[in-house]
Amino acid sequence: MRTIYLLLVLITYNLSAQEIKRVDSDKSIINYTGKHFLHKWSAENKNISGLIQIENETISNIGVVAKVSDFRSGNSNLDSNSLRVLDALQFPNVIFKSTSINQENGQIKIDGIMNFHGIEKDISISAKLVQLEESILLSGKFSVYLTEFLIDRPSLLTMKVDDEINLEFELYFN
Repeated sequence: MRTIYLLLVLITYNLSAQEIKRVDSDKSIINYTGKHFLHKWSAENKNISGLIQIENETISNIGVVAKVSDFRSGNSNLDSNSLRVLDALQFPNVIFKSTSINQENGQIKIDGIMNFHGIEKDISISAKLVQLEESILLSGKFSVYLTEFLIDRPSLLTMKVDDEINLEFELYFN
């Protein structure tokens, strides 16, 4: 009986030390920017899903999902071409899962796996961490390369778009 009681106390303590927060999709945003020698373009996604797990007041795990079809540039031709180039019907989501997290002095370094266009790649992201009144804000920038995810870069006037795509994010977790 004492063993069962001790087990219940340990389980309750472990559960109370953990907290799960969800992405606030009303406030959160992911932007990307690409370039071609003739112009630059960008698109944003405000329909983001994700969770963070907090243990002992430190973020221990992060997972974020964004649908490729939810990125909007304000130009319907560009959006439809992006969906075609990214094979959005076959690979509808961009998924990030953390593998390790180091948090220090309002900064957070997140190593993880990004699944994009059916390819998984290890990436490292540095972000700013702000504890707000009732939420946590993670914001930062990073780059990915289309060819690393086996995406055939489209061309305009015989010149391909740049391989590098720059991403910025502001993710609010409640």
